[in-house]
Amino acid sequence: MKTEALDDCLRISLAHASLTLKLDDVLGTFHGLSLNDFILLRLLSQAEGGRLPLAALMRPLGVRMSAVLRQLAPLEKTGHLQREPGRMVALRPAGRALMTEAAGSAAAVCADALAAVDGAARGGARTLLSQLCRSSALELT
Repeated sequence: MKTEALDDCLRISLAHASLTLKLDDVLGTFHGLSLNDFILLRLLSQAEGGRLPLAALMRPLGVRMSAVLRQLAPLEKTGHLQREPGRMVALRPAGRALMTEAAGSAAAVCADALAAVDGAARGGARTLLSQLCRSSALELT
């Protein structure tokens, strides 16, 4: 049973790695963004008022606070976001425009990646991944 769980998680990891490489390539080539930059801009665009606390970016980006801070610097210099008092980050209009433009490219990659997966499997995978994302076993201590 544990070996089966390991194999399943490694397959998820491989799929994630393949998707990350493809999205990094397309987003970098056409929009000058890494996947993590795109995710950060998208998180901010979906947040109320386009603002989030720095700490809220760690888990979705899969990095520690120091890496979040390093990632913010170039996006701040290019005018895509700004840091605000109280350890907050806010999306600027240029960042929203770039994220909206890049979202079309990312959506096309994802649609192509999922085109070969039938609807029932996609629904099951969506449920599995949603539950896995919320798993307390994956919380850092």
